[in-house]
Amino acid sequence: MLIAMSKKQLLFIALLFATVSVKSQADQIDWILNPRQTKQIAKGVSWTQIAFTDRKLFDTSQYLNVIEITKKAKRYRLHIVRSDSLEKTSQIAQTHHALAGINASFFKMRGPDPDNRKDLNGVPKLEPSNIGRNRSVVYFRQNDSLITENIRDKDSTRKRNQAGSIVINKGKLQIVKDDHNNLNAEHQLKGEDVISTGPVMILNGVDQQIPNDAFCNARHPRTAIGKKADGTIVLFVVDGRAKESAGFSIPELQQIMRLLGCVDAINLDGGGSTTMYIRDQPFNGVVNFPSDNKKWDHEGEREVANAILLIKK
Repeated sequence: MLIAMSKKQLLFIALLFATVSVKSQADQIDWILNPRQTKQIAKGVSWTQIAFTDRKLFDTSQYLNVIEITKKAKRYRLHIVRSDSLEKTSQIAQTHHALAGINASFFKMRGPDPDNRKDLNGVPKLEPSNIGRNRSVVYFRQNDSLITENIRDKDSTRKRNQAGSIVINKGKLQIVKDDHNNLNAEHQLKGEDVISTGPVMILNGVDQQIPNDAFCNARHPRTAIGKKADGTIVLFVVDGRAKESAGFSIPELQQIMRLLGCVDAINLDGGGSTTMYIRDQPFNGVVNFPSDNKKWDHEGEREVANAILLIKK
């Protein structure tokens, strides 16, 4: 419900953002005032849709979907799951009987399956039976079982999509920034499910520096996950590449995740992969407008290699 605000209240909001630019203040006030629809889909789990029309957010039109999972959601637990090949997020979710979910981290779309060849000492990183099981190109551990390693450049440096990790242990979320001095730091993270992704946008309430490059500065559909100070988990998607929704740059995504109350937030795979699924909703559960078919409809899901799902215990 849209709540009318007095001039005094609006002035107070403006003063809250006095340390940022006038343009940023206007964007944040528009965020607060914009109507939104929120529905409880399970105890402790809510789903919100927000449509910014007439170029009201960052001088653009935007279409957003947000799932919030509070501590009251005791019947459900968050998991990171894989597909042995490539499947749509909605298919992966239905296979696991998930209540809701989003696409997760980066993967190889075409060509031979990644084989995650050898570690720095020339030792195979995976058992032969695991090689080629998953097309992820980032470190991925599911149910304490190693699925894939981070695929490195020849100089073994980290890529942007390996700048941080999501750790889920008994449904609790932790976001971790990479350790440049330890290329195998992910192995030491304690959690049932771990996947690398990035960049990290907010950590312990502090905005992190965003790389100044085309990937981060251009507007695209984006998927993100974050956590509030009270432990509430936020799953987020913004559509893009359409006149109805331009998508976000990473700095814009960082700002929105902060406005959502996140003290930790990290970027996931976006573009044509960006998808949010909610069980029992029309269009096979797809509630956003995936862009891979270049149409403003719910049919443009891209097949992906992994997803973050809310699954009944």
